Amino acid sequence: MNYIKKGYVIIFMIILFGCSSLNTYDTSTSLNNRDNLQTTSDFYDSMLDTLKPNIALLTMFFNRMPKGGDLHHHYTGTIYAETYLDWVGEKSWWIDKCTLKIVKEKKDGTCDLLTVGQLIANDVLYRKLLTLWSDKDYSNHSHNQLPPDTNFFNAFAYFGEVSGEYMDIGLNILKERAIKENVTYIETMLKRVGVKSSDYFTSNESAKYNKLLRNAKSQQEVDEILSILDSRFEAEKGFTSSVNKFVSTVDDVHQGIDGDDFFMRYQTYAVRVLEPLQVFADLFSGCLAAEKSQLIVGVNIVAPENNIVALNDYTLHMRMYNYLARKFPNVNRALHAGELALGMVRPKDLTFHIQQACDIAQAQRIGHGVDLPFEQDFIDQLRNLKEKAAIEINLTSNEFILGIEGNKHPYLIYSSYDVPIVISTDDSGVSRNNLTNEYLLLATRYQPKYDRIKEYVYNSIEYSFLDQTKKSVLKKNIDVQFIVFESDMAGLYKSLNQ
Repeated sequence: MNYIKKGYVIIFMIILFGCSSLNTYDTSTSLNNRDNLQTTSDFYDSMLDTLKPNIALLTMFFNRMPKGGDLHHHYTGTIYAETYLDWVGEKSWWIDKCTLKIVKEKKDGTCDLLTVGQLIANDVLYRKLLTLWSDKDYSNHSHNQLPPDTNFFNAFAYFGEVSGEYMDIGLNILKERAIKENVTYIETMLKRVGVKSSDYFTSNESAKYNKLLRNAKSQQEVDEILSILDSRFEAEKGFTSSVNKFVSTVDDVHQGIDGDDFFMRYQTYAVRVLEPLQVFADLFSGCLAAEKSQLIVGVNIVAPENNIVALNDYTLHMRMYNYLARKFPNVNRALHAGELALGMVRPKDLTFHIQQACDIAQAQRIGHGVDLPFEQDFIDQLRNLKEKAAIEINLTSNEFILGIEGNKHPYLIYSSYDVPIVISTDDSGVSRNNLTNEYLLLATRYQPKYDRIKEYVYNSIEYSFLDQTKKSVLKKNIDVQFIVFESDMAGLYKSLNQ
């Protein structure tokens, strides 16, 4: 029986015994709950109060702990490579033996093509594919390998052909996985709306507007250009049709996902390594889709932040967000920002990304925010973040992609300044990870108190882009889950110490 169902049994028992005994029950129950809370906190402290924390017991603890929501979450990066292979097999597609990429049609001159069954039968090739389609076995044995950030981002190109297939099945896989892990909400970056700026602008017009946008020196100049562009887009029936089709697709794949104790919502996004006109088309269409659908709750921007195009156009992208924030004040904004490390880029590029995401783009949540120590006037930024935005902490991702772990990570700075924090997975299929392990890393590296851990759980609902009614529902569910969890953990702790 999961924690929500056990909690409802407790509530039912109160009703069953009747109102005459309710006050007595409430008093004794409240005292017992406080005792269980303290005992659970003591149990948590005891697992960390050694030179070598009890990893297995902590894993059990966090696996069973209510975890609220996972807010920095990519759909395509959360499906496991093995599942993508299942889907390739369903499609009767092939795997290129030389490149280990998906082939949808046989053509002359290609390398040997393998069915999924033939690939899996070849254990050497199968294991190699998993290391390319994910981060599996990257560090635990000697083998030829790309730099970690390249290995990570390249994985998406391998399974990209099939990642958009069977999305309804994929979302149900994520739901089932989440519920088993006591996660009650997922806010996933699903996909782009799918408009192509080249369908509405000639190549000469595209070159003209890309140049104008990149040469713009102020927000006002950017606004003037974007005003022309969005009028062009909105006047095109095909553009509106694409937005409506995307909204309809999200409605279709979402069928059956929400329940009494679980919700899922979606962000769409732009890809920051593309030309400015296409980035704006993605952001603008994303905002229109979010206005039309209660399921699409925010617009993000993704792809490697250290890419040369992403670096050169960074301020321009923030100004696009600023323009759209005024045009669509009810559309939420979450941004990948500060996902950079010393040596990855020139020093100047470490000094302003979080600041501009917060001050120009007016982001409500910042994903990663790892380069904080290098930000100009970072004390002012901490004050701004405390008032305006939450930080999405992704420890596994930051360690693998950026080499930032332990006390190199700014978690302790954010925590000391009481910047709102949420703990997230990022791409748990590629990293072969889960939210339980993120909390395990948090606990073993930084030893936050149990009440701080619970704060992060509730933050994951408070700083989500859900409407207030559903936030209230999930918070009440988590209240019940924690009562049951702490009762179970208190009992376990006492039994272990008998």
